[in-house]
Formats: sequence, C-alpha cells, structure tokens
Amino acid sequence: MRSVKKIQFCLLFALIFSNLANAKVISDYDETIIQAPFVDSNEETLISTVCRTRDHLRWDYCSTRYENGEEQMKSFKFSNVGENKIVPNSGFGVGRDFEFMFEGFARSDMGLLIWDMPDEYESHGHLKLMMFFPRLVMPAIRYVSDANKDEVIVTLPNKEEMIFNGKSKEVLRGVLSEGPIKQDSNGNALNPDFKYSGSGVMMEADRLNDYPVGLSAQTSKNNKATIHKKGFKDCQIPVRELWYTDDSKGGNVFFNKKYITDKAFDTLLKQKCKFSMY
Repeated sequence: MRSVKKIQFCLLFALIFSNLANAKVISDYDETIIQAPFVDSNEETLISTVCRTRDHLRWDYCSTRYENGEEQMKSFKFSNVGENKIVPNSGFGVGRDFEFMFEGFARSDMGLLIWDMPDEYESHGHLKLMMFFPRLVMPAIRYVSDANKDEVIVTLPNKEEMIFNGKSKEVLRGVLSEGPIKQDSNGNALNPDFKYSGSGVMMEADRLNDYPVGLSAQTSKNNKATIHKKGFKDCQIPVRELWYTDDSKGGNVFFNKKYITDKAFDTLLKQKCKFSMY
C-alpha cells in the first residue's frame, strides 16, 4: 500500500511540476503570432483574472493568475469609447467592448465577446458571443501604423480577419460589419448590430446584462444560438445543448465536450442545420 501511495504521490508531484513548468512557459505567450490551439478541450477553473495594456496602447491582454503566481493569457481586448458613428455618446463606462477569448489555449472555447454599454447603468448593457468555424487558429492581433494608416488587424479562429481603426476601434473592413449602439425605450442596449460576410460558419448568442451562454441562459429552452452560413437559412440550437456550467471548475462555462472538435461540430451542423462548415 505504501509503495502504491508513493507512486501516486510521485505521479501527482510530476503532474504538478509539469503544470507549473507549462504555466511558466505559456505565460510568455505572444498574441501577435498566428498559431494553432494547444489542446482541444478547455479544462480551466474559473479564478481571478488580471489585465494589462500593451505599450502601444492599442489593446489589453488578460491572463488567469494562479495561486503560485504564474499567469496564463486567456484573451485580448479593446474598447470603442466614442464619440463616433458607432458610439454616439461618451461617458463613464460607455462604449463597445471587444474581447477575443482563447481560455486554456483550447479549440473548444475560442470566441469574440462584444459588450455594448449605452450609458453608465451596467444593467443596460447587452452582450453578444460569437464563435467562428472551422476553428483552425487561436485569435491573433497585430498593429500596423505608418504615415497613411493606424490599424489593428485581428485574425479570427477560421483565419478570416477584422480590421479596426487603431485609435477609435471602429470596424473598418473584414468579415464583420457593425452598426451603432442603440437603446430601447427603457434605456436597455439592443442586441449589438453585426453582420457576418465571411465564407465560414459563425454562431452567435446574445443576452441583456448577462453572459449570453451562462447558467441563466442554459436553464431555458427559449435561449438559442443562431448559426449563419452564407447562402443558407439561419439555424438555431438551444444554448443548453451547446454550453454547460461546471461547478467543480468554479462555475466556469464550457462548450459541450461532444462538439470540441470541428469534425464533431460539423456532424451536428449537418444534422440540425442541413449545411456543413466546409
């Protein structure tokens, strides 16, 4: 029994050491380099996040901070704070936020979270989550500046691009076009207005003042994700069939493990939507 425990302890120590070593290496992750996901499935526990601004001030990068002090990058983000044609008003908390996520460096949970805040009341905010297929690379970002332009270029998981004004963060061109922030008669922001024109598949879900695929969205069959492909009728699938909340992981939200590979998700698309991502 002691020998078994000793072996188990050694294996556990080796696993912990391996995780620490990996965390130290990937804490230096470079979001400007286009690269494939490290793993298929995100297994991260929901813990504290720290965000910092790059020296050029064009975007922030955010990392999970572990108890041992190591950090692992999980997203990069920036905001259009107005005043311009997309964000008509400016003020405390007002703007359109873009966060490109790749938690756990996993294929399963790469997405773009957009958050419209029309005024200082957080309850008026409207969030939209987008995922792009096929999921070939992790989101990447680069900055191009010369005498004629100042642009931020984001490569999406399906290798298509979005190009932003580097200073205002308005969308200039690419596979997503945007409309301005709008409010209803109660002051709530409407679903962020974006149109996808790429050749892949884009899936989106939205929700007022809440994570679009979080626990509250999963409890109702009426909350659905909409899937777009050029030339085909939009398809809807209940959020609860595609995402779940794992209490053992601190309440973190994950994409259904049945669909973490593109092959598995493509099979679902053929069954539910009558089209393929390819």
